[in-house]
Amino acid sequence: MNIELQYKPAYAIARVNLSAGESVKAESGAMVSMSSNVKIKTGRAQSGSLLKSLKVMALGGESFWMNTFTAENNPGEVILAPTLPGDVQKLDLQGTVFVQSTSFLASEIGIELDTKFQGMKGFFSGESLFFLKCSGRGALILSSYGGIEEIDVDGEIIVDTGHIVAFEEGLNYRIQKFGGWKSFFLGGEGLTMRFSGKGKMWIQTRNTPDLGKWFREVLPPIQK
Repeated sequence: MNIELQYKPAYAIARVNLSAGESVKAESGAMVSMSSNVKIKTGRAQSGSLLKSLKVMALGGESFWMNTFTAENNPGEVILAPTLPGDVQKLDLQGTVFVQSTSFLASEIGIELDTKFQGMKGFFSGESLFFLKCSGRGALILSSYGGIEEIDVDGEIIVDTGHIVAFEEGLNYRIQKFGGWKSFFLGGEGLTMRFSGKGKMWIQTRNTPDLGKWFREVLPPIQK
């Protein structure tokens, strides 16, 4: 499998070239185009139990259904793109990363999907209560709203909750307010995540919740 990323960072796509017999699984609705010999199969997001798939959908923010694209008999190509304008990045996964709910785009078949509970702190983060847990070996394709910045953490770093794309298993975090109470209510930042430990993390240069807030402010109210 060869994955080529194009049109970065604003309107990125992933061009996935499959050898005969190879497959890639992708989030529902991610396909832009595919070769005529590529076959598509729609199935549960998690290859294990039905209950586990429902957990990924309801708690991880991903669609219950995912599409698997397979090049039968001859090589084929699939082009994938995220919903929002932004970047796409490929990780050569060898272990586990946690991905925020809207940033999973596609992966090789060997990558397993599960969820990680944030506990009560998730209720105050303004984000999903769960991260999507991606484990195994192979290519994992992430997407973002805006560009993607990779950070090597060795110690501590504070990140706005809306800018998290993914982070490695070796990093721990806790939710905290931005500065003092005056900054929290008037500073426009809200809550943050303080990461500690050693490992890589990926952040996005734009904030999806802020985009929704902007639309609510500029669009006229719905007339009943």
